[in-house]
Amino acid sequence: MHHPRSRPVSRLLSAIVALAAVTSLAACGSSNGTGVNTGSINVTSATTGADVDSSGYSVVVDGGSGHAVGITDAVTLSAVPAGSHQVALTSVGTNCTVSPSDTQTVTVTAGAAAAVSFQVSCVLRQIVFASFPADSGDVLTINDDGTGSRTLASSSSFDGLPSWSPNRALISFASSRQHTGHGFDIWVVKPDNTGLHRITTDPGENGLPAWSPDGSKIAFASTRTDTVTGHAEIWVMNADGSSEAQLTHDDALANAPAWSPDGTQIAFQSNKSGTTQIWIMNADGSNAHQLTNDQSNDASPSWSITGKIVFQSDRDRSVADSAQVEVYVMNADGSNQTRLTTSAGFDGTPAWSSDGKKIVFESSRSGHSDVWIMNADGSAQARVTDNGADNGTPKFEP
Repeated sequence: MHHPRSRPVSRLLSAIVALAAVTSLAACGSSNGTGVNTGSINVTSATTGADVDSSGYSVVVDGGSGHAVGITDAVTLSAVPAGSHQVALTSVGTNCTVSPSDTQTVTVTAGAAAAVSFQVSCVLRQIVFASFPADSGDVLTINDDGTGSRTLASSSSFDGLPSWSPNRALISFASSRQHTGHGFDIWVVKPDNTGLHRITTDPGENGLPAWSPDGSKIAFASTRTDTVTGHAEIWVMNADGSSEAQLTHDDALANAPAWSPDGTQIAFQSNKSGTTQIWIMNADGSNAHQLTNDQSNDASPSWSITGKIVFQSDRDRSVADSAQVEVYVMNADGSNQTRLTTSAGFDGTPAWSSDGKKIVFESSRSGHSDVWIMNADGSAQARVTDNGADNGTPKFEP
């Protein structure tokens, strides 16, 4: 009598078990990219040229998480839903180009593999720096492998402290040529050594120019308000030298401005608190506050696209090496200060490459100052200049 009632229950349980089995099989099919609704993408990369970043790239599908791929490598992305997708190759150095494009559209067919290929071609990065063969100074450019050295706007005056505009069209620098009295003005010249002209005409010393990320402004240091004791303040002007405005008013030595990647803030060095420390302020001069705070001297900040600030510090000096200065890196809030160089003597005036992958700096480890480069983590340190002169204050081409 009870059998008729048990049959519907048994059928229901059987149906649930069967449905669970089908669902499990479908899930397994989706996970390996060979299911009904998914496929896969085979990505290959091939890199040629010079100054290749051996750390590789990242493959991103539809703006999702990245998948590591080597400089000449292949990776298969499984369980990709059928349909059209955007595949991008990211973490590529700014000295490299990707063909046919760094973002490609691919159509994935269920149960099949689609193919995407990226060809990467890299060239040497250029560095601008100051060289002091005798009593004068010159501005030079050089490839980061030490080849192709070229002098810009040569004169018998002091030329130095160069900086590259973001669009690579101009190089700004400080020069004593045509300056009335003791001091410097800021000049610009094209990388092909044409278009030389002066953009400041003020008393005192005007130098350490730093271009805003959009190239519309130049921050710089000037002693024009205190030509007696030489207390520099941070100023800003339009790229053509117009609309000069004072940003700091500390009656202290403030210089070496460096823009944040978004152009809203400026890092700089100041001895307002006693020793020279790294400070930061808004681009209009407001909200100035100290980032480093130690008994030593921290100076020459440079701000990376990745949000890190690299700087020099003499905190490691000793009686045996009183001139020791090392390169450090920290977060933009001053945290996680980490030493990158460990050489005797001077390692300083560091500056980032525009992609945040490399750092160029000045080192005396060879017996006199030369330009060196290293990876962002301090590895692969290599000498660039070897011309017998003192060379320093280098900056990478954007």
